[in-house]
Amino acid sequence: MKTDLIKKSVAKVLAISMLAMFGAQFSLQAQENTLSVSGIVIDSETRRPMVFASVSIQDIGIGIVTNGEGFFTLKFPSQYADKSITISYLGYHTGVMPIAEFRASSKPLTIGLIQAALPIPMATVKPIDPLELVKESFRNIRYNFPQERMQMTGFYREMIRKGNTYVTLSEAVIDVQKSPYSPTFAVDQVGIYKGRGSIDWSRIDTVFVKFQGGIRSALEIDVANNLFLGVRETEIDQYYNFQLDRPVQMNNRINYVVLFDQKPGAEDILFRGKVYIDMETKAIVRVEFNMNVENKEQATNIFIRRKPAGLKARVEYAAYMVQYKQLPSGVWAFDYSRTDIKFNAKWAKKLFSQNYTITSEMAMTDYSRESYRIPQASRVKTTDITLYRVADFEDPGFWEDYNTIEPESSIESVISRIIRQLKRRNR
Repeated sequence: MKTDLIKKSVAKVLAISMLAMFGAQFSLQAQENTLSVSGIVIDSETRRPMVFASVSIQDIGIGIVTNGEGFFTLKFPSQYADKSITISYLGYHTGVMPIAEFRASSKPLTIGLIQAALPIPMATVKPIDPLELVKESFRNIRYNFPQERMQMTGFYREMIRKGNTYVTLSEAVIDVQKSPYSPTFAVDQVGIYKGRGSIDWSRIDTVFVKFQGGIRSALEIDVANNLFLGVRETEIDQYYNFQLDRPVQMNNRINYVVLFDQKPGAEDILFRGKVYIDMETKAIVRVEFNMNVENKEQATNIFIRRKPAGLKARVEYAAYMVQYKQLPSGVWAFDYSRTDIKFNAKWAKKLFSQNYTITSEMAMTDYSRESYRIPQASRVKTTDITLYRVADFEDPGFWEDYNTIEPESSIESVISRIIRQLKRRNR
């Protein structure tokens, strides 16, 4: 196995270059007669916000995740007004609240989740070989995951920070045709329905960071439908060590937790992390993993596509997460992914260096069996830079009735500043 295998499977590509701009669009139709509810999800005991909690309409595929402050807004057709909202989070009991309660309140409701203490019979799990458990979860993919194409609507956000300051921000509602979870050469198709983005030129000096292939990368870390973290499934015992951790509860279901790390002496840069496996179905529920970047030079070569002469760059960390949800039909589907990459850049003749952080997240908000082909001209390519495929932040009501991950306070202030700047520019 060579490092280029890792590049094709999960490594993100950064491009550090001088400035440029382009644009494009995709089309779809918004839903009518839409309602929305908002809330804040917290730990019932500590009052801590629950970040990336899953929020959905009970027994319906429509959903979203909370932001970094535990806040969410969920939009849905009015025909579901008599249903309930379910909120799930790893290690907590699932919360259920009627939509009517949300609509009766004039402000966002606060939902407190209770930490799940596993019963003794569940906590005392019989001895299990963690390697065999992981292999079984992959063998069961054909039973647990869709074996035909599935149409999805989702939301994607990409942010680049210089230090603690946001310098670029891109968002898009996307249309995804997910390929079957079966041995096939089919690939996911994704197109941008509508998107917006902006660059804060006043905060960019001599280095402009661009994230290449961000939307496609968010789909490619779908571990259940791609290579297992840089190696083939049949070879995982040659490159990784596995260890069973304590089980946890999510969405009122018990999950095995398997820790993994690359074996000492492995030549290639691989990963360490956790795999969450549903105890009943043996489905992969969630994978959290970090690239082992201790070999800074080798790791940096994987990520940096292009940089100016005289600029030294070094990757500090690369963290990933992918999560799946069980649909009302019983199958599991791609639900959410997140990428965080931090690197340091320094010009050879300058005394100080600068840290840059790239964050991207993708949340699926709706699912359908009625698959349709995305036009070739509208598809997102691995070479695309999202910022150049979207419009400016000019319209406050830009998202219409589509579900999006609510921006956190710091991001919301950036969006407000961008809109003010654009209004001044257009006068």
